[in-house]
Amino acid sequence: MPASNTPSYVLRYFAATGIAETSRLLLTASNVDWTEEHPEWPQAKADQPFGRLPVLLESDGSSGSEYVLSESPTIERYLARKHGFIPNDLQLASRQEEIRDQQRDVFQAFLNVRKFEGEAKQEALKAYHNLVDKMFEVHSRILRENGNNGFHFGNDISFVDLGALALVRTIIDMDGGKLEQERSKYLAENLTPEFKKLVETLESNPKLQAHISETKILSLVSSA
Repeated sequence: MPASNTPSYVLRYFAATGIAETSRLLLTASNVDWTEEHPEWPQAKADQPFGRLPVLLESDGSSGSEYVLSESPTIERYLARKHGFIPNDLQLASRQEEIRDQQRDVFQAFLNVRKFEGEAKQEALKAYHNLVDKMFEVHSRILRENGNNGFHFGNDISFVDLGALALVRTIIDMDGGKLEQERSKYLAENLTPEFKKLVETLESNPKLQAHISETKILSLVSSA
């Protein structure tokens, strides 16, 4: 259990994976006291700092003060830095943030496919495929350079490890929980051995089991 003087957290988001999944994994891996709120929407919109979710509330374990933070990339980076998932070295930290931003590009391309029909949809799907291919290429190279031990950097969980797992879990979840849909199916069909090892390593990590076992989202690797 976390020490009594450590912060506790509330993560406000919808009852879905979405753009809060990396933050959930960061909180779970940090072994801190945290809960999730699902505000009534749009009734609670005006109560949020920028009128949207996710929102993180951090309560100080000693003083009882509360810190409120919005915007998913900012929340992720705050949690990752505070709990040691991003290194202090500026260049090493920037490398992780660069890779995490690439993951976000893939997710945005995934969302874009749903906006179109006909020929425009096929173009959006092609753009998504290209970004998935590049992501697997970049991630697999980095994983190999790290000894293909299931982590991008070193011998323990990093920010980009959790971002990668969150990305594939969210795509599968938002595709209806099946690998039969064209977007999640493409992930499974083009999965590299290095990326598969990453997902297997994280999904079996005791620090993450509480969240992964509760959500019961289909595993990318077990169905690939």
